[in-house]
Amino acid sequence: MRTCLSLILILLLPGLAQAAQTGTDLLTGGAAVSSEESGQDVSEEQLDELISTLENDAERQQLIDQLQLLSKAREQEPENPLDSLTEALDIEATGSGLAGEFVDMLQSWGLSESFIGALFSFVLTLLLIAVCVFINNRLAILFDRRMRKVRNHLHLAKRRFHSLFTLQRWAGYLFGLIFLVYATSRLFTAYIESDSDYSLPLGALFSTGLTLVVILFVWALIWEGVNAFLEIFEYKNRRLKKARLKTVTPIIRNVLLFTLSLFAIMIILSELGVDILPLVAGAGVLGIAIGFGAQTLVKDFITGAMVIFEDLLQIDDVVQLGDKFGVVEKITIRKIQLRDLDGTVHTVPFGDVTIVSNLTKDFSYYLFNVGVAYREDVDEVMQCLRDIDEELRQDKEFGRLILEPLEILGLDKFADSALIIKARTKTLPHEKWTVGREFNRRMKRMFDERNIEIPFPHQTLYFGEDKSGQAPSANVRLLSESVTNRSSANEDGGADVRQEDKD
Repeated sequence: MRTCLSLILILLLPGLAQAAQTGTDLLTGGAAVSSEESGQDVSEEQLDELISTLENDAERQQLIDQLQLLSKAREQEPENPLDSLTEALDIEATGSGLAGEFVDMLQSWGLSESFIGALFSFVLTLLLIAVCVFINNRLAILFDRRMRKVRNHLHLAKRRFHSLFTLQRWAGYLFGLIFLVYATSRLFTAYIESDSDYSLPLGALFSTGLTLVVILFVWALIWEGVNAFLEIFEYKNRRLKKARLKTVTPIIRNVLLFTLSLFAIMIILSELGVDILPLVAGAGVLGIAIGFGAQTLVKDFITGAMVIFEDLLQIDDVVQLGDKFGVVEKITIRKIQLRDLDGTVHTVPFGDVTIVSNLTKDFSYYLFNVGVAYREDVDEVMQCLRDIDEELRQDKEFGRLILEPLEILGLDKFADSALIIKARTKTLPHEKWTVGREFNRRMKRMFDERNIEIPFPHQTLYFGEDKSGQAPSANVRLLSESVTNRSSANEDGGADVRQEDKD
């Protein structure tokens, strides 16, 4: 037992001696272990320092305390979950095993180590790679075809899960390239006839390639699975707020794609041996700097999230945003794309949206301002409007678009040339204009049939009255056309030259 303890202390001697002097036990302990692993010998001075430390009670106790701190620090060291992916899936052992079987297969062919034997081995390896890649591609195509029944049964997109089989084909190309590079390195070693082995470490290359494939496969599986779930949910709820699904699902896909891509890049870098903690810290600092410099962009994101998740508008809604009016064609987390009636596309950032006027939220109203002559009976006109509405609701084409009977609000105002009767009809969200135009067409036809006058703008000239209440006769004289033209062209505005028509 003492012998083992002494051996351990000797192995840790360089770090422990320096730790006793400087107090930096964690760093120097690691340096001591590295010194031992590298095969460096312990000097006589270090042995003397260790002996003097053990003979002194205070220094010995200090050394024991430092060893205990080192042990606790190693136990409490956090594990990086990204670094444990390979260990959890045992990818390294699997990759090394497959690579070892490939090397054993090459050796089992009984070819000599000469250049001719290595060349023949290279050709056989090339043929084997070609056959394996061809079989893998055919299997990927077969699996993709078999997946069509599942897509049709679950009402998925035509290319759903296609990325998995594409990844399968590319994985075959990757592994084929790794084996080809290894075989090429063996051929190079045999060509230069060197005693040193210049062949690449096949086990490490294969394990790295297998790790990348597994990460990408998990990424593609999550992406395709979530999209399949959204498509199934959208199909089952296709009759309930389809526009809402068309609005939210693209945003969910974009956020998911960004998140999965970010995690996949971090995991791949970690598996390749890159320390990602400085990258994460640098990205955080960069994000803060960008946040201060792009406050408008951040405002667009926040406002867009509130507008979307509060369901203020959806795809295909007819809205007015400020002075822009049109149909919502596309919504991202930052902007809204509208197309107006003449085809002009308006792009409105969410940061500029202060008021949202949605004309097609759940249902719509078409408003009528019906003008009739002052001589018409208002009640008769209202009954005519009800008859038109009843006729329209009995129509097979337009009846399904109307939700409620016509609501006549009454005589709204006395205009200069007409009496204005206000009414409205409730329709499906996007059908108000279709119903309104047809109602106007039938109203004109029925007004003509019932001799209800639709007035046009006109003015009444008043010439005054005498004391008895009689209006004087209008002093109307006909002027010749030539004289009238000269009078109107006179710039002085003086006495008009008039000539009575002798006819």
